[in-house]
Amino acid sequence: MSTKPVTNISDRGGLETSRPLLDAMSNAVYTTDRNGIITYFNPAATALWGREPEIGVSLWCGSLGLRRPDGTPVNPEDCPMAVCLKTGEPVGKTEMLVERPDGDQRHVLVSPQPIRDADGQMIGAINTLDDITELRESERQRDTSNQLTESILRNSKDCIKLVDLDGTLRSINPCGCSSLEMASPEDAVGRNYFDFWQGADRDSAMAAAKAAELSGAGRFTADFVSPSGKRTTWDEMLSLITDARGTSTGYLVISRDITNELREARNKTRQLARQEALTEIGTLALAEGSFQSFMDRTIALVAQVLELPLAKILPFADQADHLWLASGVGWHEGLVGTASVGVELASQAGYTLSVQGPVVVHDLPTETRFDGPPLLHEHGVRSGISVTIPGTGARPFGVIGVHDTRIRDFDDGEVAFLVTVANLIASCHRQYEAGKRQRLLVREIAHRSGNMLQFVTSIFNQTVRNADSLAEAKVKFEARLAQMSRSNLLISNGGWTKASVRELVAQTIEPFTDRTDIAGRDVILSADMCFDLSLVLHELVTNSSKYGAFAGEKGRVSLKWSVISDGDRKSFVLEWSDGIRQTAATTPGTGFGTRLIRQLVESKWSGKVTTELEPNFHCVLSLPLPPA
Repeated sequence: MSTKPVTNISDRGGLETSRPLLDAMSNAVYTTDRNGIITYFNPAATALWGREPEIGVSLWCGSLGLRRPDGTPVNPEDCPMAVCLKTGEPVGKTEMLVERPDGDQRHVLVSPQPIRDADGQMIGAINTLDDITELRESERQRDTSNQLTESILRNSKDCIKLVDLDGTLRSINPCGCSSLEMASPEDAVGRNYFDFWQGADRDSAMAAAKAAELSGAGRFTADFVSPSGKRTTWDEMLSLITDARGTSTGYLVISRDITNELREARNKTRQLARQEALTEIGTLALAEGSFQSFMDRTIALVAQVLELPLAKILPFADQADHLWLASGVGWHEGLVGTASVGVELASQAGYTLSVQGPVVVHDLPTETRFDGPPLLHEHGVRSGISVTIPGTGARPFGVIGVHDTRIRDFDDGEVAFLVTVANLIASCHRQYEAGKRQRLLVREIAHRSGNMLQFVTSIFNQTVRNADSLAEAKVKFEARLAQMSRSNLLISNGGWTKASVRELVAQTIEPFTDRTDIAGRDVILSADMCFDLSLVLHELVTNSSKYGAFAGEKGRVSLKWSVISDGDRKSFVLEWSDGIRQTAATTPGTGFGTRLIRQLVESKWSGKVTTELEPNFHCVLSLPLPPA
């Protein structure tokens, strides 16, 4: 065996004749002698390496460096060409990274083969390098795309499925499993996609599949009820899948849960409707017209906007013992204008008046705070909202309520809307009452001025006649005149139409409020009756301050009133109980104060006065009330 290195390809006999063919090859090719010294390389090798190695000098490979596919460097003595020459055996296709002077790296498949002479002795080796850089880049992009696709499928909030033409489910992503309330895709695969939909929704799914077969895509929206009973709304997009020959093989189904989107859209629509309704109600409140017409239009708008079958406005009755159905929507014929609701805590309206803020009822039959009036139960009410309507003073105007015959959850926006409507009703009522008072005052001034002068003169004459001295008469007359002035002012503020008993009592007994036990509803009486009642109370307070509880420092008085019904007739009953025996009191019926009380109650109002001195002074006044 010759040990002389082969330094020229011409020494290799048959290889010389192959050089033109090697030069023309698109694959990089180079040869070495048996010691690894490069003896030849074709132009494609130069292009691959980005450099030209020195023939007869460079060893093993013409690249600047070699690396394994994972990027780790390879020593030249360990490269595939070196292995081939050292073992005398060919090396199967091995992937390597070729480093170029410009810093680029190329993926290549190398397959060095021994070159042997006629005697079978190895005289060198030839290596072919297939540049697979583009192939690896394509594979990398494909892998990246697959990973991205898997990530999208795994993390997508859409339900993505592959379905056969007959509807058989072949694959489904995690979101789809979650939506179907299934633990894993295996629980869903094999089921029929069209069977997930019921009734008309199933027909819509079949129609969308048919549309996809004809045009490539189909779409429908349907409600899905999960095994646990949860109802959601889905937007379903079906895209036809075909194979390489164009044959239809199934559908790609992308399902999107649009429940929240639809809810938000409906909420925006409802919010806009509420705003428009409030604008109209506010405009009506400022317009001239009857208050009844305002209430009727307002409650109709409320029912329409809140999409409820029942709505009502319940003002207080004058006697404050009940509320009445002044305006409403959805109630049985004949109830609006006549039906009444109690103000006790057992009713929803009564409970609403006793608390601060709106009252929301989820399910009336299971409500524990109150029972609800017969009016609601007779109409099958389940859910509702009620709000107190403010009044002109301490007494509320009444209650506005809305109700549904189905169980319904009300959101904060709906509750706030009803609160605003209640305030608008209160504002309109104040404006309406102010206008009515102004008109009445103009008419009453001329009529009452003469009567008042006659009444004052009568009071003066009788005060002087029953006084022991002019000084005493002056004090008593000034006190009575002051009370008449205060009462006149209070009642005039109400347009001389009606007045509140509670406000009248508070004004009359103001110096002794902390020593008086007061009990009674905020009853509304006519202006004339309230004016006379104020004079009666003044005489009772004056009598107590001279002979009874108010004469000392610790005595107390009990003052209570109520409205008593006797068939169709009603009476206002006021009871005054002095906590101290009036030992120095004059005989009943002899003093002017007593005569004034009886004259006003019994002679003017056809009422009744009952007094007792034992064990303590007790006075009961009963005044018949006119029919409602």
